[in-house]
Amino acid sequence: MKKPFKMTARVLAHLGEDLIKDESIALLELVKNSYDAGATKCVVDFNFDIFGSLIEISISDNGSGMSLDTIENIWLVIGTDNKKNRLISHRQGRLPLGEKGIGRLGVHKLGNDIKLYSKHSDENEVYVSIDWSKLAESKDIDDFKIDYGYSSDSHFFDKQTGTKIIVRNLKGEWNRRKLRSVFRDLTTLNSPFSEKSDSFEVVVSSNSNVFSGLPNLEAIKNAGLYYGHCTLEGSIITEFSYEFKPWNVLDKIKSRSLTALDEYEKVLIHNVEVETETGKVVKREKRLDLNEYNIGRVQFDVIMYEKDSSVFSLLNIEKKGLNDYLKENSGIRVYRDNMRVFDYGEPGNDWLSIDKRRLSRSGGSISNSLLLGSVMLDRISSYGLREKTNREGFIEDEAYFAFVDAISYVMDLFIQQRNQDRMNLMSIYKTGKNVTEPVIGDLSEVISIVKEKVPEEKDQHQILTYLYRIESQYNEVRDTLIHSASIGINLGGAIHELEKQMAALKSCAEAGNIFKVKEIIPVLETIIANYSSMMLKSEIQKINVSQIVGKVIEYNRFRFQDHAIRLFSNYKKVDFMAKLSKTETISALTNLVDNSIYWVCRSRIEDRMIYLYVTESFREGFVTVAVCDNGPGFKIAPELAVRAFVSGKPLNAGMGFGLYITHETMKQLNGHMDILSNCDIELPSKIVDKGIDKAIVALSFPKA
Repeated sequence: MKKPFKMTARVLAHLGEDLIKDESIALLELVKNSYDAGATKCVVDFNFDIFGSLIEISISDNGSGMSLDTIENIWLVIGTDNKKNRLISHRQGRLPLGEKGIGRLGVHKLGNDIKLYSKHSDENEVYVSIDWSKLAESKDIDDFKIDYGYSSDSHFFDKQTGTKIIVRNLKGEWNRRKLRSVFRDLTTLNSPFSEKSDSFEVVVSSNSNVFSGLPNLEAIKNAGLYYGHCTLEGSIITEFSYEFKPWNVLDKIKSRSLTALDEYEKVLIHNVEVETETGKVVKREKRLDLNEYNIGRVQFDVIMYEKDSSVFSLLNIEKKGLNDYLKENSGIRVYRDNMRVFDYGEPGNDWLSIDKRRLSRSGGSISNSLLLGSVMLDRISSYGLREKTNREGFIEDEAYFAFVDAISYVMDLFIQQRNQDRMNLMSIYKTGKNVTEPVIGDLSEVISIVKEKVPEEKDQHQILTYLYRIESQYNEVRDTLIHSASIGINLGGAIHELEKQMAALKSCAEAGNIFKVKEIIPVLETIIANYSSMMLKSEIQKINVSQIVGKVIEYNRFRFQDHAIRLFSNYKKVDFMAKLSKTETISALTNLVDNSIYWVCRSRIEDRMIYLYVTESFREGFVTVAVCDNGPGFKIAPELAVRAFVSGKPLNAGMGFGLYITHETMKQLNGHMDILSNCDIELPSKIVDKGIDKAIVALSFPKA
């Protein structure tokens, strides 16, 4: 026997109500229909009675309208592929936004009494009348009859075309909060960064004052401080600009802009999981090409705000309105052909893991609550990103995650630039605080207050005794942690080298290559012995600096070979004694060498070079070891680079701890760490000629 499926009328209710999350999405589906009909304007009107209750919602447009034949054979057919088969919308040359053929059922989410009026070209006006309350009385879908035909009333005059939907007998509670939330969602259907070249405008109106007092968008945009714009095509950032625009009242600091990236920064990368020779799964950087995922051209704009009270208090606009707006609208939203894709950018949707990464590290990041951003996609070329049936974002497949990785990569570039300007801003306007040493700065501030405000000598002495003891204990704990952290940073390189050598040893042993096994075993022993010597803390004493530099070169010899890096040094030609701690100095120098190795490889140059330069002519009374390379150079300000948790590495790759620890180590050794340009130190001409002066970090130790 064979029998077809039969459907109850309840299916319509499920499609109209259960697949649509809320009233905003239901209205969005109806607005999308106006867009697909080629309308240039869609008006959503909320009509209240004299008692202040919402009694009617109407959605009207000036699109192409529908004929009686369209109503009967397309509009009343659920799941039709009419739009999917129509590549371009017939009036404005748009790709249709609706594809599933069920969006019109979203009106069931709004109310029970539906009236639709439509006029197409020179044809007569038509109507559709639906009473959803009768759906429950219908056992079979054929029992639920829809009233439609030619309209006796006129809603469109002369040669006007379009569609008007009136919803009455509304569902749910339409309080002020919900109405303003729906207003916000409808008015953000178009990107705030768009030039509206597509000529589609969404207007929200009402016969009440329920929407009054909502902030002006231009004023909101001008209240930002940091602005980013870029365009992505394939695997390249084809356009990039960043601008720091201080408000007029911030007259102590200058604006700054960046309009170009280095060649290596323009290339999109993301982290992918790969299996090492030992079978361990690790993350490695890989070039990311959006064309491989059929994503097409992407435009990204973002405004970053400042909420620190020392600066925010100076802002010359109504602050509550700005706070309320950012509370409801902050985040990075996604648009396709200038129509929003929900629910990216909604509160709680951290689709770029911006808040998650902020929580996982103590600084150098930003919160979604301080962002107003827009990602623009072209509908024709971004077909690799497929929307979910319930209209809540894209299907989370490989294309989606590649899209997320690309936007995250660029967002990190913007945040790095913002961090530089923010630190300069805070150093000027955040008075009374030590920006670089927050704990010590706060303690010093409290000590000064106690000395000034506590008149009784006995009380003052008692309080200060505790404060000085806290300061001493903090310094002791910090010094211990810095030493431990320095070891931990270098441990990663050691483990990586050991893994490689162990894999080679295993491979040679399995192949019976005894000669090679005997060759690798001493290498393994040397690596372990070298890093073991860095574990123990040593006292400051008189040591030949060339001896230390030689050790560091020996420790990293295998890494230089592995990454095809040419190493230069003059350490064998000099003989300078300095006061230093052997293990701490080796750790600090190894940390700088590790940075250089990373960046010369990251910049994708073929001839990778590092130079360790020992001199006593840079700083009087000190012996200096400068670590130089021909990588891209520093992309963040020196004063920012030495702060904890601030990193210039992409993809959140670095903890931003290395230079901070080295800087603190040098202070403990009574020395100095300087990030230099090639005009700050005189290097041998042959090194300058080779270009090994793009990044220079100098460690200076007191002469013995």
